[in-house]
Amino acid sequence: MREILFYRTASGYCPVEEFLESLSSKQAQKTAWVLQLIEESEIIPSRYFKKLTSTDEILEVRIQFGSNIFRILGFLDGNQVVVLNHAFQKKSSENATERSQNRGEPKERLPEQAARIMSDLQKYIAERRKTDAAFDEGFDEGYQAFKIGALLKQAREASGLTQQEVATKLHTKESAISRIENHAEDIRFSTLEKFASVLGRKLEVSIR
Repeated sequence: MREILFYRTASGYCPVEEFLESLSSKQAQKTAWVLQLIEESEIIPSRYFKKLTSTDEILEVRIQFGSNIFRILGFLDGNQVVVLNHAFQKKSSENATERSQNRGEPKERLPEQAARIMSDLQKYIAERRKTDAAFDEGFDEGYQAFKIGALLKQAREASGLTQQEVATKLHTKESAISRIENHAEDIRFSTLEKFASVLGRKLEVSIR
């Protein structure tokens, strides 16, 4: 399990937190879902998280909300700590990549390990849920639906099948598969089982 931290300057300024606060409630909610997926999942679909080519190990988080695309840049500190240090809304930004590369040394970005009870991401989510009712509304249920869709897409791509091929096997439309993969809200358990079976996988349910 990864841990997401936000870069802060010596004065306490946090570029990523400032960016998150500038988003609407639902935009911030979707962004938090993607970041939480990165913390929790062993393998993350590249459309959400990848290393930028031709850079010095810069990582990119990509979030799409409607016609808007948000990008958050960062790097790995060790094997499991992801430090996010710049965010913007546009298709691409060479200057943004340069700014991400030029932040201070890792030791200046991270709080002491012993002082961290939860990641900066989880702290941010907890605080915003207390103060933003629209952000809090349906957060947990929505995240689970988003996560299921992301995992199904990941499994489908690993199986080498297209959405149309899965749709044909399930006797449905390609648009229905697309909707499931983008947000599997209110999907029937039996449909999940059939989807997994088509991919040669078995669906497992656990209660914690």
